[in-house]
Amino acid sequence: MNLPEWKHTLERILENISNIETLLETTTEESFLNDLKDYNAICLEFIQIGEKVNQIPESVYEQYPDIPWHELYGLRNRIVHGYEKVKKRIVWATIVQDLPNIKKQIESILSQ
Repeated sequence: MNLPEWKHTLERILENISNIETLLETTTEESFLNDLKDYNAICLEFIQIGEKVNQIPESVYEQYPDIPWHELYGLRNRIVHGYEKVKKRIVWATIVQDLPNIKKQIESILSQ
């Protein structure tokens, strides 16, 4: 059975989340806030997630409103266009508080 293209996009988003999880294995909050390398690597993954979210049809957003689609794309925009204004602690909070739930929700969608 062929998956719709947007489900392939969700699989690729899960790969980005997995990359963030791998980076977190050697990244603490302190290193994220103070080490440009850790911060940049994780922000690149969020940029890619935002790009992929933007490829998903609006009808999917409506079907799965619990996923913060617009916020993920908004974070991408903030990183790309307002880099100096990005609050590192907000990005860290997104990683720690929101990303695990987003991952579970996407995995749930893909298992349907």
